[in-house]
Amino acid sequence: DWTLVLAGAPAGYQAAAVLECIQRSQCRERIQVTGYLSRPELERLYSRASIFAFPSLDEGFGMPVLEAMAHGVPVITSNRSATKEVAGNAAVLVDPERSDELQAGLEELIRNPELRARLIELGRSRAKLYTWERAARSTHSVYEELCS
Repeated sequence: DWTLVLAGAPAGYQAAAVLECIQRSQCRERIQVTGYLSRPELERLYSRASIFAFPSLDEGFGMPVLEAMAHGVPVITSNRSATKEVAGNAAVLVDPERSDELQAGLEELIRNPELRARLIELGRSRAKLYTWERAARSTHSVYEELCS
């Protein structure tokens, strides 16, 4: 009885193949493809979400992971690039090229409310570590080091 919501730009990596799979799926009535969402729409989606899955192949920072954590949504994300570092121990980490790992992680989160609750708590704490003030101080520190 879960619904899968694919939010964001509809023209990403292998988007056509994904949309084709959705059309062939026997579960297609429970899959929503939203496209770009405004901030209020995104806030409503986070307020209803039970799990945030972000199996990114390559991510520069991992802002979506932190955003989900700050909203109190348990996260499953990639065990590579920036998402692994940003998530720390506050998410289920999977190889984004292994659908079996993603499936197992999602099934574990669906079946295990205690794990979801623990990841919500850890995620909220983790998100608090990443403030704009900290980002500004870190950036300033790099500039000072480069200029000296």
